[in-house]
Amino acid sequence: MSVVYYYLGAYVLLLLLVSYFLSRRQSEEDFLIGSRNRGGWQILFTKFASVVGAAYFITYTGFAYEYGAGVFALLIGMVGGYLLFAFWAAPKIYADSKEKKFYTMGDYVYHRTGNMFTLKLTNILSNVIIFFWLLIGIVGGAKIISDFGMMSYGAAVLLTVVVILSYVYLAGYKAVIITDVIQSIIILALLFLVTFSIIGSGSFSSLLAVETGTVGLDVVLGFFLFGLLAGFSFSNLFQLCYAAKTEKKLKYGIGLAIIPILVVMFLLLLLGLFMASNASGLDSGLVFTAALKNFLPASLLPFAIVLFFAGIMSSADTSVYTISSHYVLSNKDRSLFPVKSIRMASIILMIITTTIALIFRDIVDVSILTGGVSLTLSFPMLYILMNGKSSRRFVGSAIGGLIGLVVGVALLGMEPVIALPVLAGGIIGLLWNFGKK
Repeated sequence: MSVVYYYLGAYVLLLLLVSYFLSRRQSEEDFLIGSRNRGGWQILFTKFASVVGAAYFITYTGFAYEYGAGVFALLIGMVGGYLLFAFWAAPKIYADSKEKKFYTMGDYVYHRTGNMFTLKLTNILSNVIIFFWLLIGIVGGAKIISDFGMMSYGAAVLLTVVVILSYVYLAGYKAVIITDVIQSIIILALLFLVTFSIIGSGSFSSLLAVETGTVGLDVVLGFFLFGLLAGFSFSNLFQLCYAAKTEKKLKYGIGLAIIPILVVMFLLLLLGLFMASNASGLDSGLVFTAALKNFLPASLLPFAIVLFFAGIMSSADTSVYTISSHYVLSNKDRSLFPVKSIRMASIILMIITTTIALIFRDIVDVSILTGGVSLTLSFPMLYILMNGKSSRRFVGSAIGGLIGLVVGVALLGMEPVIALPVLAGGIIGLLWNFGKK
C-alpha cells in the first residue's frame, strides 16, 4: 500500500504546481470569473468535474443496486435538462452577463426583478444547495478511503480540505477550471479501468437484465424530474455562463458535457447491477466500496484511491469557490477587496465543512434529500428565464418549493419521489402574484 502515497503525492503536487503558476500573473478578473474567456473544452470538463465527485460513485452505484433500470429515467432526464439549459437558458444568461458583468446567480435574478431581496434569497438558497453537495462529496470520498485502511477518516477529510483550499486560495476560479480539466481526464481513465477490471468482459445485456428491487412509477418520475430540472438551481452553471468566451463555446461546452457524464453513469450502473447479481443484501451506501474490496485486483487499488481523491476534489473545489464568491459578492456594491474576502470566506467555509464532516457520515439518504433541496430554485429560475420580472412570484415559488420539500420528506421519507411535492410547491408558489400586474 505504500505505493499509494507516491501516486497521491504526485497528483496533489501537480494540482498545486498548476495553481501556483496560474496565480503568478493573474488579474482580479482571472481570480473572480476566469477573465470571461473560457473555451468550450474548459467549460465541458469543468461542468463534468463539478458533477462527478466521489459521493457520485457511491450514490449512483447504490441507486443502480437498489433501483436497477429505474436509474435510466435519471439519465433521460439529464439529457433533456442539459440540452434545455445549454441551448435555451445559457444563451439568455450569457447575453445579459456580457453587458452587465454578472458574478453570482443572484445578479441575474436582480437584473430581471430589480429587487435586492431576490438577489440575496437566490444566493442564500443556491449556497445551501451547493453546500449540501460539497459536504456529501468530502464525506463520501473520505469514508471510502478510510474503509481501505489507508488513513483514518479524519485524516482523509483534513488532507482533502487542505489541498482544495490551497489551490482555490492561490488562483480562485481560474484554478478551479484548469484543474478540473486535469481531474476529469483522470476520473474517466481510472473509472474505465476500475469498472472493467471488476465486471470483466461479460455481456452487458446479462447485467442489464439483473433483477433488483421493485421500481414504481413515482420513483421513475422522481429520477426523471431531478435529471431534467435540477441544473436550473445550480449556481456553478450560471458562473460558467458568465465565464465563457463566446455563446457558441458555452452552448456546446455545456451541451456536450452530458456525454462524459452519461458514460460515468453507465459505468456505475454496470457496477451496481454486477453487485446486485453477486452480493445481495448490502446497504446501498456500501455497494461501491464492497465492489472494490471484493472484486478489484489488489494491484489496481492504488489507482482506485487516486480516483477517489480526484472525484472529491473535482466537485468540491467548484463548490468551495461558488459558495465563497456568492457570499462575498451578494451585495450590489460588492466588496472593496473581493479577492482577499473570497480567500478568507473559503478558509471559514472549509473550517465549517471539516467540523460537520467529522461528525456527519451518512451518504445515500442525504443525497436524495440534497436532490430535493436542489429543486427548490428550479421553477423560480425557469420563471426568470422565461422573462418573468415579478419578485413576488419568484419569492413565492422558492418558498413553495421549500414547503413542498418539508411536506415530502415528512410524508414520503427519503425517496426520489420527494421531487414531486417540491416541484408542485414551486408551481403553486408562482400564483402568489396571481391577478396583479
